[in-house]
Amino acid sequence: MMTMNKYIVLFAVLISISCLIACKKTLVPDLRPVDVNVNISYDAVSARMPLEGLQISIKNLETGLVEYANTDKDGKAVFKEISSGTYDIAVKREFTVEEYRSLTGEQEDTKVVFNAGETNYKIKTNAGNYKLSMTLKKGINSPWVIKQLYYAGSNLYDGASLRDNFFEIYNNTGQVLYADGLYFMFVYGRMSTTYRREDLLQPSGQFDWTKAVGTAPAPANANEDFLYAQAIYRFPGNGTDYPVQPGSGLVVARSAINHKMPFTNKHGTVYVVNKPELTVDLSGADFEVITTPYLEPGAYESLIDIPTPGKTSLLVIQRFATAMMMDNIGRIGYAIFKTSEDVSKWPKYAEVKETAIEGKTLYTQIPKKYILDAVETQPSTPDRRLPKKLSPELDAGFGFVPGGSYSSQALMRKVDRVENGRRILKDTNNSTEDFEWIKPALPGGFK
Repeated sequence: MMTMNKYIVLFAVLISISCLIACKKTLVPDLRPVDVNVNISYDAVSARMPLEGLQISIKNLETGLVEYANTDKDGKAVFKEISSGTYDIAVKREFTVEEYRSLTGEQEDTKVVFNAGETNYKIKTNAGNYKLSMTLKKGINSPWVIKQLYYAGSNLYDGASLRDNFFEIYNNTGQVLYADGLYFMFVYGRMSTTYRREDLLQPSGQFDWTKAVGTAPAPANANEDFLYAQAIYRFPGNGTDYPVQPGSGLVVARSAINHKMPFTNKHGTVYVVNKPELTVDLSGADFEVITTPYLEPGAYESLIDIPTPGKTSLLVIQRFATAMMMDNIGRIGYAIFKTSEDVSKWPKYAEVKETAIEGKTLYTQIPKKYILDAVETQPSTPDRRLPKKLSPELDAGFGFVPGGSYSSQALMRKVDRVENGRRILKDTNNSTEDFEWIKPALPGGFK
């Protein structure tokens, strides 16, 4: 039986809880969902392009819930009663060759895809209705695509850490292509969710490169028409030395060895891989990237940057660190480009917070007009996502591996269809749709 004193204590506790609840209600107003009004337009194309019936998706990054709305004849749509949170918003319109020609008079060889996207869009309840304008931009139809990105690496202690990084490019056409002279770049931008100089950022939160100091004055279109390279690698050859058959690709390894086996560094230290299944055999890679020959005299050398007998290295046009380092967190982008110009003479810029270039890391300015394909990667958790580095015509979305760093997971481009035995990879210029994650990585393979 409960004594009278215990009844009194219990009653007092209940009264206290009731008071706390009442006080909280007076301090925190009721949270009310808001409407999100979206207005869609096209970028610099015929006014005849259809605006009605475009499906827009809005994905809550905390819950994973996706809602859809369709545009009216004016390109307007409303998402009703959206809760507070962070969202990815996307819209896509595909045209057949015939549809696009009838609308624009322009001839294309393959279907044409327009994309628009908004990532990490923050919605707060009780803040009124939201209005968002999105511009559909025509994607690039590229013969070369990035097929696979293995940037996360494998376990630090039981795998190969980041020694087993590789990327793969792919001939997505029905003709023989030559890799000679292709460039592969790492795209630089914000690497942190916070930045101490918000006055040096664009409204999107990405760097405002018009405010950067460099080897030449920053142009007014520095943000719209250029990317900024953290590292640049060039495929060797004189034009026809490296043919790639239709439906085939090239694997480029950081180190073209079998990473399942013990590894010996330049000092003779042996690293044993305790769990070979966590890493990959890259002894069959087509190329590797060896940075040591490109270091300044007397510079510190990476102890693991060791040439593999019989393997050819890509040419290092701009290095990052002392070896090829793909960001294991997923904070950069990747792109293939082609040009006959001397890339080493293109302007270079310091990060926007810097006031001088002396002694600072510089990033080469790459014209978007030369880009053949691009893929943006992002960290695996929504709260670490960064402002996009790539615009919608290059990549309206992004890819990520859910396991994050050292997870042995890779990004693999999906197969869209098979024609006469040739795999045609999906290429909508939206990596969210075009890629999936795999484990383990499959150099030269398909999921």
